[in-house]
Amino acid sequence: GGHFSQYYKVVDEKSGKRAFLKALDFYTAFGEGPKTIELVATLFNFESEILELCKSRGMDRVVRALASGTVEVDPTTPFGKVPYLIFEEADSDIRGHLGDRAASSDVAWKLRALHHVTTGLKQLHGAGIAHQDLKPSNVLVFMIDQTLSISKVADLGNACSANLASPYDVMAWAGDYSYAPPEIHYSYLDSDWNRRRIGADLYLLGGLLSFIFSNTTSLAALFHFLPLEFLPGNWEGSYDEALPYIRHAFVKASEMFEASLPPKLAPELMEVYKLLCEPDPRRRGAVGVPMNRNALERFVSRFDLLARKAKVGRYNGAR
Repeated sequence: GGHFSQYYKVVDEKSGKRAFLKALDFYTAFGEGPKTIELVATLFNFESEILELCKSRGMDRVVRALASGTVEVDPTTPFGKVPYLIFEEADSDIRGHLGDRAASSDVAWKLRALHHVTTGLKQLHGAGIAHQDLKPSNVLVFMIDQTLSISKVADLGNACSANLASPYDVMAWAGDYSYAPPEIHYSYLDSDWNRRRIGADLYLLGGLLSFIFSNTTSLAALFHFLPLEFLPGNWEGSYDEALPYIRHAFVKASEMFEASLPPKLAPELMEVYKLLCEPDPRRRGAVGVPMNRNALERFVSRFDLLARKAKVGRYNGAR
């Protein structure tokens, strides 16, 4: 859901195909003043541009906008013309599928879903788009048949672009703060766009990995092990000064996450987890990549390989 949008399920009268409609809610925005109306309209137009770019680039692991337009609902008011976007309808978000799979295919399904999501992020990053709000509710699952599904990245309402001006460019963080990388909570803003925006997406991906296998996020686990005096809001020093303590908490959080993994899978998956959830944005990402360590190619390949191994029984008996 969104603060200034209303949502509906719709049906194409000709084909009978169901879809999902997001309509701009000017009335709610009007209650907060003219500047809010202008901002909401700007954000909606920016999201429309981003979605059109995704469609033109054929991003098959990003939820597609099927149509957009404006409908007149009340000609007597200045807000009677309502802009809308229509999206392909999913069966559920990823939370609705976790735990519903047969035990023998559980790990394979989780790893394949992570492969799909990482592919979607890679497609966005290739177009200079940082998602900034990747979380379980923004990963949608589309069932192909009773056993086959596709997971896609959804909701680009908080995205940021290296090529298109966004109202979020001046904000430290546009997404859900409960999933944001730790540096954001300490007001550390890297001057490098890739590390600040794309690197944050990598942390969010690591948080999703943590949630899928342990039902808790990497950030929640990190702050659980961090002494009170070093938590955001209590700490008055710089992020670099807090990093040694944060890193110690990260070691503890990593140990807890590893304990939740199937023993046969843990050594391979922990390497991915530590690279994605590295608390220092300057060290986050793939190792040995000279040009851009925030590139996702190696993580796409790794999740694909792990999913294939799981499918043939490499991790049998795993949770």
